[in-house]
Amino acid sequence: MLLACNLGNTDLLVGVYDGDSPCFSTRLATSRERSADETAILLGSVFSLYGIPVAAIDAAVVSSVVRPMNGTLSAAIETLTGVKPLFVGPGVRTGLDIRTDIASQLGADIVANAVAALSLAPAPLVFVDFGTATTLTGINAGGELCGVLICPGVRTSLDALSGAAAELPRIAVDGPKHLFGKNTVDSMTSGAVFGHAAMVDGLLDRVAAEWGLSELTVLATGSWADRIVPFCSGRHGIRFQPDLTLRGLRRIAEMNARAKK
Repeated sequence: MLLACNLGNTDLLVGVYDGDSPCFSTRLATSRERSADETAILLGSVFSLYGIPVAAIDAAVVSSVVRPMNGTLSAAIETLTGVKPLFVGPGVRTGLDIRTDIASQLGADIVANAVAALSLAPAPLVFVDFGTATTLTGINAGGELCGVLICPGVRTSLDALSGAAAELPRIAVDGPKHLFGKNTVDSMTSGAVFGHAAMVDGLLDRVAAEWGLSELTVLATGSWADRIVPFCSGRHGIRFQPDLTLRGLRRIAEMNARAKK
């Protein structure tokens, strides 16, 4: 079985695959204070929760955008499973044709998402990751990863707003009741959700215009996708793929395992 992890600024996404079949996926809070042993105990509890024996794990792959925590997560995985994880980065086979100025600056999560996206839909396409940041990544008609748009994420934007405005509280993000809110919480909710959806719609329109297309193939993933995508306009038929990153990690692990044989 394969353990796949995406270490993000907000969440640690964890999944296990038995061949091509997903066994489970879950999100844990990212904590820079957590030790390797504490992380191993937490992961072990998740395995127990889903009835997966730790001894069944014979490979592990990680994408990370929190480099200071890479050593901790690697040590936790090795302690728990006895397996040294493969970290997505320079020198790792991905099959991608990356056409950015500095390919090594591309987030490992974006690399994993791109690998999965190309396995699910033909180019050209865009995939949107709604996380700490909201990123839109373009894969052009030639199948090249040609660039990324990075925007503040939903929670990041709201936390900045609450931190800067003394009268505005920190709120949970649920579906808006109306376009115009009639109290502070509802007004913030409408602004955050409709505003973020409109931002994504507008950026997708710009991509479509630049590529000379009337509509785009768009995949969406990330911890906020299920709360924002339903409020997008639908002009580009966004497809929600909650396991996009884990799918990509599984494919990367397979590619590199074959290369070693």
